[in-house]
Amino acid sequence: MSAPLLDVGDKALPGKCVLSDATATVVAAEGRPALRIAYGNRADYPSVRFEPGRTGFSADWSRAGTLAITVSNAGPEPFSLGLRIDSRAAPDRGRQASAEIPPGRDTRLLMPLDQGGAIVGMIGQPPRVAATPGDVNLALSGTPFDPSKIKSFQLFVAKPAQKHTILLKGIELLEAARPKIPFVDRFGQFNGADWPGKLRREEELAARRDAEAAALARLGALPDRDTFGGWATGPRLDATGRFRVAKHEGKWWLVDPEGRLFWSSGITGVRLNNATRVAGREDFFEWLPSQDDPLARFFAGKGKGRAFDFYAANLMRKYGADFETRFFDVAAKRLVSWGVNTIANWSDERAWALRRVPYTVPVHAWGSSFVVTERLKAGQPWIRRFPDPFDPKFVATLDERLAALAHLRDDPWLLGVFIDNELPWTEGTPARGVGAAALDLPATVPVKAALLKSLRASHPSTESLNAAFGTRFATWDDAAGPWRLGAPQLKSAAPALASLDAIVAEQYFRTCRDALSRHLPGTLYLGCRFHVYNIEAIRAAKKFCDVVSFNIYAYSPSERQADELATEMDFPVVIGEFHFGATDRGMFHPGLRKTENQADRASKYVAYLSEAAAAPWCVGAHWFQYLDQALTGRGDGENYNIGFVNATDDPYPELATAARGFHGTLYPARRDQGPKNRP
Repeated sequence: MSAPLLDVGDKALPGKCVLSDATATVVAAEGRPALRIAYGNRADYPSVRFEPGRTGFSADWSRAGTLAITVSNAGPEPFSLGLRIDSRAAPDRGRQASAEIPPGRDTRLLMPLDQGGAIVGMIGQPPRVAATPGDVNLALSGTPFDPSKIKSFQLFVAKPAQKHTILLKGIELLEAARPKIPFVDRFGQFNGADWPGKLRREEELAARRDAEAAALARLGALPDRDTFGGWATGPRLDATGRFRVAKHEGKWWLVDPEGRLFWSSGITGVRLNNATRVAGREDFFEWLPSQDDPLARFFAGKGKGRAFDFYAANLMRKYGADFETRFFDVAAKRLVSWGVNTIANWSDERAWALRRVPYTVPVHAWGSSFVVTERLKAGQPWIRRFPDPFDPKFVATLDERLAALAHLRDDPWLLGVFIDNELPWTEGTPARGVGAAALDLPATVPVKAALLKSLRASHPSTESLNAAFGTRFATWDDAAGPWRLGAPQLKSAAPALASLDAIVAEQYFRTCRDALSRHLPGTLYLGCRFHVYNIEAIRAAKKFCDVVSFNIYAYSPSERQADELATEMDFPVVIGEFHFGATDRGMFHPGLRKTENQADRASKYVAYLSEAAAAPWCVGAHWFQYLDQALTGRGDGENYNIGFVNATDDPYPELATAARGFHGTLYPARRDQGPKNRP
């Protein structure tokens, strides 16, 4: 059952809404009234907000189970639309989530309202009885919530680069409904739906294993590849026996150990690590092994952290006692057959040791660190920290971890090293960078001490310091304490803060570069995998990295600023992570970029790689990741359909076919597409 909350055709409704960088008008859409909302792109969060007192709906939603919002994207491109509900139970934090809205069709967003809210530890939630095919179940935070005291709800766009328009076609409250339990079968699959390729009996595993082995043997490697996956018949540059980077005919390229041009198309996470927490959630599962079951070996952890790995259990069912060796062997054969020439980050060293596919190595340079921001993720605390590059522990830890890789020092299959991942260079506003965060620390923290030393050298007095930062320090001793800069100060002090960001970035990248040169000389330094960043960090990365890395979760690699920066400053880029997902085959969340189904997912994979491979600045792109995440979530709650391979060790045929087709023409296409701006 459902009940309209508001009449979107009410001519007076636009005047009752609270609008921020947005306009609202009632229009006719396919013979039905709709509220047309046009979002601008001047504000950080353009929005339309509905309040009980202004628009007349009841503030008590305690008898409902879900808020349903039906919208249509009136523009030509998909974009992320946010929905937020504020209750008086938590006046400073609302319950919110967002979803990609495709153009050209209606999308119904479902947000649960019950006190329990989302299942903690799962970003994507199992469908509720109220859901119908095509609905989008929104992933929620764990914010406290009281549906009997609704303050407002709003539809917003987060930091839009362009204007967007939606047609709001319906606002309903649906009756209370809970997910059906148990919802996970003995293979780790959703038990509430059917789809092509779903595993139903354990006996099917052997047949699938044998059929795939025959197909891989028949297909073999792509033609026109050298030993390392480089372009066998393409131009040959100087061979150094190691991977290096060079600019050839106006385009940046990797060069493999044989001197062949190499474009790194990779997949991350080739490893056995797919456990999901079962403690306290046992009723979600149709089956868990008894302690005398051989599959009980795939339990891990104790108490509240007890987990089980359905994927590993399926491998043992499929390959027998030698399943780990078979996993890595089959994974390598799959990558070679698909034309994927890089085992990318987060992969097991046993995959590198096969020496069949070049690989990258991740290193974490944590010795000491400081908090930049804190928030909730899947209802659990999530703290973002930044390593302190001025602390001697930082370089000591980095030396220790790089020294542990000494056995790889002369390995020609080692493509390069990434140090760290998605560091919070900025949070909240461009001015809220690592420099501002460090100023909030005591003077005993090395990074704060280093910045104070720099400030004393550049400012002759505290008056000069106060003028630059909007502070009121009477003495330098006062400045030694936490600064606690507010929003107005962050804005007015942006130039001064940028200089501090540059100091931290230079120290960080220089230290990493020097340590890598000490322990793995001749190995490419691939950067820190930027996710958020400022220009100061990019300049330092260009100076010290061989290749600058960006994780670009978007529908195309040029949606972020990396392409503009790389073109303007002339440096090579490897895209460390991207992916697409869908929910048409039993998964609850599509990941960071949604597609309609597996065919659309494969199409967008090819489109993304095609644009990246044609870009003169791009030397590779790595898909995240080899396996789907566990249906009931990994440690931080992510449970995305982002794998080339599902929970029962079956490759998605659409992706596998698309990958082989794209890679079959990769090198000639890169040569022929895009400008050849010869230096």
